[in-house]
Amino acid sequence: MQQKPFVSPPPPPRPGAKPNAADPWYSISPQHDIWELLLNHDPSDNSEKSVLQFYSPGASSMTQTSMTHPYIEEVIFLEGALEDTTTRKTWGKGAYAYRNPGTRHGPYKAGREGCLQFVRIVPVEAAREMEWVGKMEELLHPESGVDS
Repeated sequence: MQQKPFVSPPPPPRPGAKPNAADPWYSISPQHDIWELLLNHDPSDNSEKSVLQFYSPGASSMTQTSMTHPYIEEVIFLEGALEDTTTRKTWGKGAYAYRNPGTRHGPYKAGREGCLQFVRIVPVEAAREMEWVGKMEELLHPESGVDS
């Protein structure tokens, strides 16, 4: 990941927008109703990344069944809401999830306002490395109070 100063991201595309190469938001669904904005990534292999993800109003996950990922996924909803169509629970602003690799979740459907969420993806190997770095930091600087 790269160090970056504070920036204000551009607003997500309007409902019905088509992909545009000049727009930093890119579509991740065939219907062009789920979008991502890359905030940060590991330039060496693009496996670790932080994105804003926007579900347009009424947008549904690309799959009709629950999904899993081979990486750690951390999510917090910033605006709007998503319904988990398997559990029939709706999650709104402030909802948070941390998913280990293989955790089943979704599929989802956005509410009337859509849903803007921050998503962080961490490959398992990178997570292990971060845990090791945290433990080394604690051993080298116990006075700092850093918890691993």
